[in-house]
Amino acid sequence: MIKNLMIPSDGSKYSQKAIEFGIEIASKINSNIIAVYILDESTEYTYDSLEDEGNEILANITKNAGEKGVKVLEHLVTGNPIRDMEIISIRTNADAIILSTYGKGESKGKTIGSVADKIIKTFKIPIIIIK
Repeated sequence: MIKNLMIPSDGSKYSQKAIEFGIEIASKINSNIIAVYILDESTEYTYDSLEDEGNEILANITKNAGEKGVKVLEHLVTGNPIRDMEIISIRTNADAIILSTYGKGESKGKTIGSVADKIIKTFKIPIIIIK
């Protein structure tokens, strides 16, 4: 049974599809959403702009999920996306993760983006990839 469904987002159009799918699934199976936005510590963007973007994304997930009766636990952290998503998944007892094949900086020429690929190889929980 999936009680806690983790949905990371980087604000890309691809991750939006994963969010919509995740909210729909969570509402049907009566699970909570663990919404995650990680400010990549190695980025060239300013912290303030990324923090604002992350807060807006998490607020939208919470709002949209709330309209379907789904409870959301928000996580906005600065760090390494792969490492910190795994830590959050463990600490929140995530039962599964939904993510998109690509993120902001990914190339459509690849079958799957580098972040999704690393998550598939390292996470111990079920992973649902949204194309």
